[in-house]
Amino acid sequence: MKELSFYYMLRIRFSAPVTNHRFTVRCVPQDNECQKIRKQKIRIFPRKSLSDSRDSFGNYCIFGHCSDPHELFQAEVKGEAVTGLADAQYAGPEHKAGRFRYQTDYTRPGEKLTAFFREFSFSPGSTSLEKARKMMEALYGRFSYVPGVTDITTTAEEAFALGKGVCQDYAHIFLSLCRMEGIPARYVVGMLLGEGASHAWVEVYDREYWYALDPTNPWSKEEDHIKISGGRDYSDCVINQGIMSGQARQTQEVEVCVRPI
Repeated sequence: MKELSFYYMLRIRFSAPVTNHRFTVRCVPQDNECQKIRKQKIRIFPRKSLSDSRDSFGNYCIFGHCSDPHELFQAEVKGEAVTGLADAQYAGPEHKAGRFRYQTDYTRPGEKLTAFFREFSFSPGSTSLEKARKMMEALYGRFSYVPGVTDITTTAEEAFALGKGVCQDYAHIFLSLCRMEGIPARYVVGMLLGEGASHAWVEVYDREYWYALDPTNPWSKEEDHIKISGGRDYSDCVINQGIMSGQARQTQEVEVCVRPI
């Protein structure tokens, strides 16, 4: 168990005023068996016509609309999290995890990922979690963390062919491998101990529970992570989505800080 303070900030500057801005923000950490959130404060600017709800994956969403001209959008969340309260999150019978068994446009394997998957053999009686860990360790040895060579549109097959990428790519490739083995697995966005940006990892279904595995940092502990959202792939967990009127370029800044208390 760990007690962590966290701060997440997303700032978007517009080069000219925009109006009729409608947005959805997913940046608020979850409260579940594995982590408890306390002393949380949320700030959204512009603070106009705000509402909140849960999406179909249970992620907390803030919706907003600002018709007035503005050149800045900012979302901030800070608070404290107690992590490592449980080894896994209850998921229920396997049919409830069924939608996480199927490949998506991001995770669908091509020739190279399929060939990599065929290299694996598992001992009789291996659990889904044991199989997933074996694939994760092999992926970590085959793939390199290199920022700037992929982007948010890069698929698992494309990233694996390059042999390098960032946490989103590790997660999509790992999801693809798990799903080829018939293991339900879901994409997770959150924060990792330290400073930087948001982080992505994977939760694997095994015997009615979701187990967190981080293919980018296989040595890290689950209690070093603070979960924000989960879904089938990156597209289900986009932190900020919006449409607006105006002719403006956008400049985005993200700041994340997680520290022990």
